[in-house]
Amino acid sequence: MEISHFLRSRPRMTALALLVPVLAGLAAFWVLANQPTRYVATATVSVPGSAANSASRVGLFVADFAELAVSGTVLQDVSKSTGVPRADLDDGLEVARIGQSSLFTVVYTGDRGQAVEPVVRAVIAGTFGNLVEVSDTDADLQAAVAAYDAAVAARSAYQDEIGTLQPDRDYTDLSSRIRSLQISPEIGSVAIIARLSATRDALVPQIRRMQELDQAVQDAAQQRDEAQRAAESLQRQAAESQSSSTIQGLEVVEESRTPRLVQGVGVAAVAGLLIGLAALVLPDLLRRRQPASDLPAEAVPERRPRPTVAAGARDAS
Repeated sequence: MEISHFLRSRPRMTALALLVPVLAGLAAFWVLANQPTRYVATATVSVPGSAANSASRVGLFVADFAELAVSGTVLQDVSKSTGVPRADLDDGLEVARIGQSSLFTVVYTGDRGQAVEPVVRAVIAGTFGNLVEVSDTDADLQAAVAAYDAAVAARSAYQDEIGTLQPDRDYTDLSSRIRSLQISPEIGSVAIIARLSATRDALVPQIRRMQELDQAVQDAAQQRDEAQRAAESLQRQAAESQSSSTIQGLEVVEESRTPRLVQGVGVAAVAGLLIGLAALVLPDLLRRRQPASDLPAEAVPERRPRPTVAAGARDAS
């Protein structure tokens, strides 16, 4: 009731306050309607290779793609190759997955119709070129091969040190000869058996060391094979990502002005309404907070003396 009474008491100011958002909305409409036409290039891209085998892997690939597509490394190269300013690329680029499929879209909106399609193609090529990086897997493969060669060399060096290639086979041969001497004793067989037993016992730590070296060679060989398979897989993905079949479709259309007009006019109208209300209410609030001594004399109401009880009694009599 107080607000409505306040607005009714100032009809002219209220009308001016309500006129502000109307004028602001009209101004925003005029500005947005006279802006140059913008163009939208939309490319539909398929997730390449083994990354499209499951929904989770597709989601990770698209997320990595979207993060890398707007990175400084890719956008700087795109800006150099297309001549589009870096700031325009930051504002107009968007990557989004299509539902739960293995497809996603790369969208760029710009003022120059002849530049939006080259920008989208450059972003796709640059992002794939950095996302599917073969050099890292090549380095891993080289390291795995070097580790395998080192394990084989260590085993060969130990074989040269102990003077035998297979101490476990020598252990078996000595055990067989000791058993044969025990079954069919010869002259001095006791001394021979003792000497052979000592030689056989000396082979036990050598056998254990050879088993450790053989296991190291097997582990290194397994890591080398895994690194080789990973490198070959990424090389195939890199080849697929650079092929023309990765882009399923690309179209360029004019951007619809309706969403921008609605949003811009709405924001301007709300801002104008707030400004109008502030201009209407703030003077009255400031006037109420101003001390009475600061008000002009005619604005201060005259205080009449209250009649005393005695004077009131005399008037009654």
